[in-house]
Amino acid sequence: MAIKKSASKVSKKAELNLEPNRPTKRNTRKVKNNVKKLTFKTICVSLCLLVGFAVIGFAVAKYLTKDDCFEIIGKDEITLTIGEYYVDEGVSVVAFGIDCTDKVVIDTDLKQNDKGYYADEEGTFYIRYSVNNFKYSKLFKVQKIRLITFLEPSDDTTLEENNE
Repeated sequence: MAIKKSASKVSKKAELNLEPNRPTKRNTRKVKNNVKKLTFKTICVSLCLLVGFAVIGFAVAKYLTKDDCFEIIGKDEITLTIGEYYVDEGVSVVAFGIDCTDKVVIDTDLKQNDKGYYADEEGTFYIRYSVNNFKYSKLFKVQKIRLITFLEPSDDTTLEENNE
């Protein structure tokens, strides 16, 4: 009997003239639900991957830049009298774990000779340090400035020099 029932179902489908590739209304609903589930799952997996890559990227960048520095060696502000020379101590620069001290560009309004920096007049002058590399010039645009103030020699200083 079981064979008769299944044969009758096949014959009913044949009578309805259903094409094998054409989905019925019932099958169409299942396909739409599966597409919705697949799309939601795909979006969730994609977001999890993006967040994961962002966290890993941040951790790697933090590790690579943990010892980076751009620091002035010595004092930031110096006071001298006219006639004295200042020998620059420079800066220390490390970017992405690489010493970039040789890429430092110095800009100043002071005069310079082989003894050091000097000024002929009273005033406050600067030495500006910048670096030509990706991190400190393009990414963050960092500069360091050392201020040097030259004052007129006082009478006390002149007397002390004469006594020696």
